[in-house]
Parts: sequence; structure tokens; C-alpha cells
Amino acid sequence: MTDLQFPEELATGIPADLLSHRPDVKQAELAVTASQAYQQYAKARMYPSLVISAEAGVNAFKASNWFNLPASLFGAITGSITQPIFQRKELKTQYELARVEQEKNVLIFKQKVISAAGEVSDALISIQKLKEKQKITSDRTTRLKQATKHANLLFETGMATYLEVITAQSNILQSELELAQVKKAELSAVVDLYRSLGGGWSNN
Repeated sequence: MTDLQFPEELATGIPADLLSHRPDVKQAELAVTASQAYQQYAKARMYPSLVISAEAGVNAFKASNWFNLPASLFGAITGSITQPIFQRKELKTQYELARVEQEKNVLIFKQKVISAAGEVSDALISIQKLKEKQKITSDRTTRLKQATKHANLLFETGMATYLEVITAQSNILQSELELAQVKKAELSAVVDLYRSLGGGWSNN
């Protein structure tokens, strides 16, 4: 199952094995496990097994059969050996089909993991950009509030018009509205990240 190992962590530090919480990834992983088990079963069927049936064993050890014991025992054993030999072509075909199916499921699994990792990466990039935008907007809002205080002082001393004060206050409201929208978008991006990890992510 070495083909199914997840990378240790994503580029941002989130453990990549959290992708296994996603239903689509888990389904693909289970499909690989099931097909691998069937492939091993199909391979095992290609080899004869020395099995004496209960009926053959009982008949072989009857007192009346003691003198032909080798014949009765080896007859049962020979049957169990030769049957897979006659079916070998069919069994080999079944094994090859199982092998191809397993390889296909491994490829599907890898594709699911790559796709899931891409979704997680997109969500993380979005969060990072929104954090940067939030800081810029927050800093601008702080500067505008300071500018409004200065405008009020200037207005009180007759060095600024009331229109300048109103304009400064309007700029603050606009910046605060933009900041609220950025925070909302960041929360939505966090939800997208949580979903892209199949609900298996937390700050802990």
C-alpha cells in the first residue's frame, strides 16, 4: 500500500493526511484496498492447494481401505492439484484483470488526492490574500479616523469647512464597510478550507 501514502504535509504546514477525511478520497482509498485484496486472492487461486476433503479423509481411513490407502489419499490430493492447472489460463486472466483494476484504482486515488490538495491550496491562498487585504484596509481605516479627528479640530478652529468633516466621516464609513466585507470573505474562505479537508481541520 505504499502507493497510498499521503505526503507528510501541505506547503502551508497543514498535515496532508487530513485529506483522508474527505469522502471522495476515502472512497477512492477503500476502492484501492478492496481491489488489492481481490488481486491477492486471484493470485492465490493460481496455485494448487493440498487439501483433502472431509469425505475423502473419512473414506481413506476406513479399515476396508487400508490396503489401498495410497490410492485413496493421492487421488484426493491429485484432484486438488490438477484442477487449478486446468483452470490456469482462466485464473491468470482473472488475476490480470484484478491487477489492472487495482492499478486503475490507484491512479484514481492519486487523482483525487491531487485534486483535493489543489482545493486546499486554493482555499489557503485565498485566506492569506484576504488576511493581507484585511490588514491594509484596517490600517487605512485607522488613518482615516485619525484624519477625521484632525478635520474636526480644524473645523472647530475655523480652518476647515463642515463639508471636509462630512467627507472625512464618509471615508471612514466606506472603509469600515469594506473591512467588514473582507472579514466576511475571509470567514467564507475558512469554511471552504474546512470543507476541502472533509471537515477534518482545526487550529489544534
